[in-house]
Amino acid sequence: MLPRRSQVASTLASTPSSVRLAAAEFVRGTTFGWGRLELASWLVSHYSPCLAADAVVHPDGRGYSAPLSAASTHLDDERIERLILDARCSVLCLLSELPWPSRAAAMAKRAIGAGFVIAARNRGGKQSWAPVGRKRMRLAERVGSLFIADALDNPHDYSNLSLCRSCGELGFGAGAPAHESGCRRARHVA
Repeated sequence: MLPRRSQVASTLASTPSSVRLAAAEFVRGTTFGWGRLELASWLVSHYSPCLAADAVVHPDGRGYSAPLSAASTHLDDERIERLILDARCSVLCLLSELPWPSRAAAMAKRAIGAGFVIAARNRGGKQSWAPVGRKRMRLAERVGSLFIADALDNPHDYSNLSLCRSCGELGFGAGAPAHESGCRRARHVA
């Protein structure tokens, strides 16, 4: 059973669909290889706008971390590539677990316990789940928090999750958009 939402006075910076789009963009983009610029662009343009907007949600009092820390600017290109590939591998493992309710619930409880995902209210006032950017989060935890928040809000969409090995396109549930005709859905994630 997935965790219940608790009352938290925070507001989402974006809609749940933007959380999914940001997470899917990471998977799609890293299929062809990313470098420092692509990662930085994704962190600023896709990831950061999806984070919970209320600093009250940080029980450790440390607040939000910058999307790309000063330490990461000192990493060479080979280490950045390894960081991205490791994160992609972890995220694909996470995606293979999300279609299974008991496994998804365990992962969600860990993410909530770590403070990576919180209960929040969206702009319409509806309760939902939101990813939180914390200092010292690994890249895989950042991307994973997006998918876990989305899976908590839309569990049925993850029952038929699919991933195309050729282009990195993700399909969610029975209502998934049509895939490009030149590219076959090569693998069912679950």
